Amino acid sequence: MQDKTKIPNLSEQSLSLFKMKTIVIVFLVVSVCIQCATPSKLHIRKKRAWIVDSLSMEEEHTGPFPYKLGDLNIEKKVIEEYSIHGQGIDKDPKGILSVNRNGSVYAHGKVDFEEYRKLRITLSKKHTIVAVDIDIMDVNDHAPVFNRDVYEITVDESTPQGKPLVTVLATDNDQPGTANAQFTLRIASVSPSTSTAQFFIQQRKGERTGTISLKGFLDYEQTQKYTILVEAKDHGEKMQLSSTSTVILNLIGKHKHQAQLAERTFVQKDAGDSSVFKKIMKQVGVMERKETGPMLDANKLAMCLSEETADITAFSPDLYSPPLHFELIGDVQGKWRLQSNYGASVRLIKESAVRAGDHEVTLKISDSQGQHSVQTLSLHVCDCDVSADCTVLRNPATKLNVTAIAAIIISILVLQGVLLMACRIRIKKPTKGPVPFVEGQDQFLCSDVKEMR
Repeated sequence: MQDKTKIPNLSEQSLSLFKMKTIVIVFLVVSVCIQCATPSKLHIRKKRAWIVDSLSMEEEHTGPFPYKLGDLNIEKKVIEEYSIHGQGIDKDPKGILSVNRNGSVYAHGKVDFEEYRKLRITLSKKHTIVAVDIDIMDVNDHAPVFNRDVYEITVDESTPQGKPLVTVLATDNDQPGTANAQFTLRIASVSPSTSTAQFFIQQRKGERTGTISLKGFLDYEQTQKYTILVEAKDHGEKMQLSSTSTVILNLIGKHKHQAQLAERTFVQKDAGDSSVFKKIMKQVGVMERKETGPMLDANKLAMCLSEETADITAFSPDLYSPPLHFELIGDVQGKWRLQSNYGASVRLIKESAVRAGDHEVTLKISDSQGQHSVQTLSLHVCDCDVSADCTVLRNPATKLNVTAIAAIIISILVLQGVLLMACRIRIKKPTKGPVPFVEGQDQFLCSDVKEMR
């Protein structure tokens, strides 16, 4: 009799256990569906290219073409299994590189270092992607260039000795930090040559500017104009390149603009009649022009992880403010640097420590009139071996595709159905019959017996 009374209690326990198992199974099904439908980070990592070799190529090589750059560190037996793509193959500069069946890399044309610092080709097959970097070696093919062909200024003949007269600026587009990009400024000639006035130029080490000053004194009676030829010559190892700019100094005599009177004494008689004089008043309004500093043409930029440079352009509302001076602000050591700090545009160089992702660079841009502004440039650096379109700023959060969304909806509906069935079974009325006696429940015995009666 006691065994039979335990049957309803056992059925209730089985029902609870069934509901728990159902919930666990539904949860596992949902997890598996999401995992299968969502692209995992592990799969993305597997698609990244492994750098297996690095070759070098001299820029502006004169040929003859093609010429061999080197051999890939890949077995010749499996080289034909790879599909070859990348810069120099089917991306700009197209048709510059080729790889034969033996794994040898050949160059078929010239590459400009200022445009491409590195070329990357990828070899891919079913589950493997490897990459080869070709570093472009810089040669001294750019002479220093002044920002102006002619500097013309006006100075007073009373200008004291040692006072700065004019500052000249030159830039070199060769690789920064090399002898090819460094240059020295000097005064090549002065016309006319006078014994009373000499000119010298002062250039700080590593600076691109030089300041011309006076030694002696200027004499307007002796000459009214000086023509100074300034030369900028780089420090190239094999050959040195140079360019010149002309500085014209126009002198103003001390007494040139003093008023001269034909008569030294004038006598003016009082008119006596106040009506002869008329009081004239005029109101003059002065409007203040709001000064604004230089601005970036674009404050957002995208670049591939394999690229090392990006060109930044700025403009100034004042037409007479160029050239512009660029300066990086903040913690950029080992991350970002500028190749040239002067001009309307500047080349931003990305160091190897910069990883794929979103970055911000702060620049201080100044013009020749003393106006400046602080601009923030947003940079999106992406791995172009994984994403073909680097210009799209991707959301770092993982997105679910249509399959995953459908799987989640179906799982939720199944879970609701199971819970509904469980609720209907639970609220079902129990069958009438004798109340079973269960040990440990004596406190309920009296009330149960009364109900039976």
